[in-house]
Amino acid sequence: MVKPTPFVPKPAVAKLPLAVRKDIRDNFDAKKEDFQARIKALVGTDFTININAAEVWAYADEGNTSAGTCFSGYVEGFISALQAFMTKFEDNGKTFFNEAVTQSELTIAVNLLGDKGDTINSEVKDGVYRILFRHDRLGYNCNWLDSTMLPAIEAAPREGFSLSAKNSIENDYETEIDEIRDEINKLVGTEINLDPNFQEVYKALSQLKDNDWQARIGTTVLNYWKGLQYQLERQGLFRTLDLSDSRG
Repeated sequence: MVKPTPFVPKPAVAKLPLAVRKDIRDNFDAKKEDFQARIKALVGTDFTININAAEVWAYADEGNTSAGTCFSGYVEGFISALQAFMTKFEDNGKTFFNEAVTQSELTIAVNLLGDKGDTINSEVKDGVYRILFRHDRLGYNCNWLDSTMLPAIEAAPREGFSLSAKNSIENDYETEIDEIRDEINKLVGTEINLDPNFQEVYKALSQLKDNDWQARIGTTVLNYWKGLQYQLERQGLFRTLDLSDSRG
């Protein structure tokens, strides 16, 4: 069987044409300060956009001079994805993002997967957030970064729960468990402790290749307590007999 040829990145452009440099000045550099301010407002820290134009523009179609417009499109897509990310995950999102993107820097780079790479993707490498484009799709789908941000942030090494799991525990479990616990306590006639044992559950499930469970861990564990409540109600094991009318 013939092994596939590994992808080899193109060399950087030796000298960008004058029209390309002008487009970068007019349509990217002129907006860069505003871009960085908008990102800072979302992440709460100074942020730098650092794009190696000569490396990226090596993948542009011949005669294409719209480098600045292209770069701005990617940055706008990143900011849009970041806004959605922060809206969903709030303070936890900010914490996880900053702990992953330790260099507070954004760049654009070719995806080294070559033909196997997605048209657009993201990764965090050496503390830098990298927007990845496929070698033959530069400038395509710049606004499709929303689904790539969470995997990129969660792939960064970190102790404890993933962001998806933490979000699920806080929003799907902790917001409902008190009410369920109260109902169970009424049924059994005493206060009992409901221990979700999330650390051990998380550790066990982390052995799975599929990570979809992380966004459902809170709901899944909560459903076990709901099941217990249902069975107690159905079986009536702890019904208190009313003896007020007993005679004897």
